[in-house]
Amino acid sequence: MFHGVRYLPLSALGLSQIYLNSEKIANIETWFNPTDLTNFQPLPVHDFGNGRFTLTDGHSRAFVAWRHGVSEIPVVYDTDEIVTGETGQMLYREDLVWCERFGLAQVWDLQNRILSPGEYQKLWIGRCDKSYNLLTQMNQRQRQVWRLRYPDLYLYGASEDLKFLYYENDRGESFEVSADCNEVSQN
Repeated sequence: MFHGVRYLPLSALGLSQIYLNSEKIANIETWFNPTDLTNFQPLPVHDFGNGRFTLTDGHSRAFVAWRHGVSEIPVVYDTDEIVTGETGQMLYREDLVWCERFGLAQVWDLQNRILSPGEYQKLWIGRCDKSYNLLTQMNQRQRQVWRLRYPDLYLYGASEDLKFLYYENDRGESFEVSADCNEVSQN
């Protein structure tokens, strides 16, 4: 933990997001100036115990900075409840697992994972919602039972009513499983 603003190399920052929104990137491009970072609000980072500071927000701004050749950016330590609370810690740690699963370690690793706003809403925001449902409505033992049921797939989410569970294979293809009858269908 640290106080105030620090400048850290982009290469030192971990990710907690697996997609970027093309519209956000385009909007940032309209005001971003790589030679003058005075308008660049410090990005929030947090130490989740994985040996590096992880971006908790601002991935698109970090990406635009990298694309313009900026090597260091201003950051602040994120102490918001959404990050530091029990639920936030569970959710962000799951995000870190996703980044690792998809081989995303640096902001430039997201360059081929830029989606249209609609795709972003479905694939990222939807994924986060499903993860929230899974992590907050099922206890760890229940999640483990469902993980063991399909050992070749990765359980990442659930519907709000827990009637459907969402898995993916190593290629990132999604599957929906009915919790009632165990029907599996590809999303």
